[in-house]
Amino acid sequence: MTSKKRPQNLFAKAPIVRLQGQPVLLFTEQQGTLLQALEAKKVKIFSECRNGFCGACKTRVISGQVSYLNEPLAELKHDECLPCCCVPTEDLELDLSPEGAAVVTYACQSHQNKASLAKPKQIQNVASDTRTQKQAVFEDS
Repeated sequence: MTSKKRPQNLFAKAPIVRLQGQPVLLFTEQQGTLLQALEAKKVKIFSECRNGFCGACKTRVISGQVSYLNEPLAELKHDECLPCCCVPTEDLELDLSPEGAAVVTYACQSHQNKASLAKPKQIQNVASDTRTQKQAVFEDS
């Protein structure tokens, strides 16, 4: 799931990062690390050292690959990554909650039969009572 070399293809498609199936961001090198990009999208992820030493941000990779900017010192399983010191090398799906994050949604224009990028939306859980939770979608302003 991980590689040690940074991608060299300057013309490659920017990786899409998904959280439990929900597209959240299009990763570019200007975002620094995967952790910085996730934090910019308001994804809730715990981190401490921000350099691959402590392993606090260890995240399960559902699909895709990352490469490391610095060799991580924390021990990882084959399906884990440290977002604090890596970048995606291809489309990536992580086992993180999209709750609270600005997600990418697509609107279909039926009269022109074209899909266009709609405004990012923010997902929040709204409790209707103490036993039931419903998901509500709010537009970012």
